[in-house]
Amino acid sequence: MAALSGWLYYEHLNGNIQSSKKNLSDATGQRTAPNAFGQVPLNILLLGSDSRATERARELGGGKDLRNDPPLADVQMLLHVSADRSNASLISIPRDTMVTIPECRSADGKQDWKASPYTRINASLAHGGPGCVLGTWTELTGLEIDHFMMIDFGGVVDMAQAVGKVKVCVDENLYDRRNSHGGTGLKLPAGDNYLDKEQSLMWLRTRDAWGSDLNRTKAQHMYLSSMIRMLKEQGTLTNPGKLMDLAEAATRALKVDDGLDSIRKLYDLGTELRKVPTNRISTLTIPVLPDPRNPRATVVLNKPDADRIWQMLLADTPLDGNGKPKAAKPASASPTASPAPAVDRAAVAVTVQNGTPVRRRASVVAGALTGAGFTKAAVGVPGNAPAQARTTVSFGAGHRAEAQAVAAALKLPASALSRSAGGGAGVAVVIGGDWTEGTAFPVQAAPKAGAVPRSADARTADEKGCMHVVDQGGFYTY
Repeated sequence: MAALSGWLYYEHLNGNIQSSKKNLSDATGQRTAPNAFGQVPLNILLLGSDSRATERARELGGGKDLRNDPPLADVQMLLHVSADRSNASLISIPRDTMVTIPECRSADGKQDWKASPYTRINASLAHGGPGCVLGTWTELTGLEIDHFMMIDFGGVVDMAQAVGKVKVCVDENLYDRRNSHGGTGLKLPAGDNYLDKEQSLMWLRTRDAWGSDLNRTKAQHMYLSSMIRMLKEQGTLTNPGKLMDLAEAATRALKVDDGLDSIRKLYDLGTELRKVPTNRISTLTIPVLPDPRNPRATVVLNKPDADRIWQMLLADTPLDGNGKPKAAKPASASPTASPAPAVDRAAVAVTVQNGTPVRRRASVVAGALTGAGFTKAAVGVPGNAPAQARTTVSFGAGHRAEAQAVAAALKLPASALSRSAGGGAGVAVVIGGDWTEGTAFPVQAAPKAGAVPRSADARTADEKGCMHVVDQGGFYTY
């Protein structure tokens, strides 16, 4: 009878799980080569939706007049777990970051969304669902992303109740006054506070009191780090009773991709994640800059700093410096072992421009591509481009595989690839100051552990601190 009850409950949990297709775009990423033990890293996209589709969500999140509005993915974090499970990184991107959302289609294939350049990344959820957000991150980072997990307002409250009160700290009395800009009404005295379920949601949604959306991500990281510490200290993940409560809440709260659509798969994933110690879990926000087109409201990636982080993830280099030192070794400039995509090289139209002060660089590289089978490679008009520090390979819609093949032929890193800002067709190579001689991009040293740009404000989950209260309810932009 006990076995039957256990099986019925197992099936009950499976029945709670909502799932959908993992990737609704054609974007493909690079996968890090297996380590000596055959292990590979895990990349999981964590999403928070502001959907008001249910009455409960509207009560918790406000906006009763937004019932029919498409949901936005206001919280987006990439969880990277190293191949040996010794370290992990949780990387946020501000919701108002302007990116290109790739062409996406609905899971049933009945509706298409055209590629959308210069669009807030949080709008990607409305282009078919979480599978389009995953496609957008794949396009942005060049990474192969294994899974997604999405939660809405009601799910946050359910999970918070199952986990228990999470401790946070503020440096002075906090009152995030309710207002037309989304103030939550959260009130906390200065110092340590243990948040109940409703306060947890308010904390994660508060922005005005922190002064900006960038600081909101820091508050979210603080909450998650505290929750991770609490789960480990209280043994929740090894206590059958507590784990059952958490499993019930999690399976009801989460929407996952079709590769995580059973309690067994979720349990196996949790087993992998709990191996990582808190001092090896890094939290950071991807570096951004004020958007030149709208600096008070939106941001764009700080591309050199962001690219360094993507390169470290592709190479599975720890973002923290708390691990045991390993012998330094050179690495190919391309941090992946993925083979070049199978394309007809002779049919690929490639233009090459020179963005260096060295004469005839475009002719030399175009000649190398012609010799590698890209017989349509030619020097662009004009042959010289504005000077730039880094070599880039840009591509139009539907030409990603061709661009990857060109980059592989030139030994360029995956971080050199980017979608054409204007949606232009074909593949365009602009040679930067990092490649002033030769026909193959120079081999670069592997990134060092902990070499994260300062602009990312990286911390580890065992670091404790207090959020700085910037304002008592005023409206702030960037």
